[in-house]
Amino acid sequence: MSNDATRAGLLSQLAAEAPAHAAAAVRLNIAVANQLGLPHTDVQCIGLLTGGPAAPTRLAERLGLTAGAVTKVIDRLERGGYVHRSADPADRRRIIVTASAEGLAEVGRHYVPIGEAFARRFASYTDDELRTVLKFMRDGLEVSETEIDRIRSAGTPHASRPR
Repeated sequence: MSNDATRAGLLSQLAAEAPAHAAAAVRLNIAVANQLGLPHTDVQCIGLLTGGPAAPTRLAERLGLTAGAVTKVIDRLERGGYVHRSADPADRRRIIVTASAEGLAEVGRHYVPIGEAFARRFASYTDDELRTVLKFMRDGLEVSETEIDRIRSAGTPHASRPR
């Protein structure tokens, strides 16, 4: 088999695996949300806050929700002790949302088994293979974010009905 045929075959296999990989990640998050008794969007919101505090407008943008919808998400998470609101130190007129340590721990414990399973799988990877996986993940995120921006700019900007 020529290098071109091998490359074409590998690219075809990657394209075929991508939807199943994405769907499995969504199903995993839904399963975790169900175990926590939370809507899937709430778990996604907590996931976004693992990187640090964020303004509600940023959360709405990242989640693809309206400002009103993200306010309801934050309200639910705050009532559940998962997050808290505080004044933005850079602009006291704005608020920021921060995940509570307890909330992160509660959600995080549901992801420990998959983290351990990946660690076992990755233990046999060479450093070059790990760099390739990391590059693939970063490239995939960048491509996805660019495509989300393209889709939203061409149509409905968030999860609401078109006007």
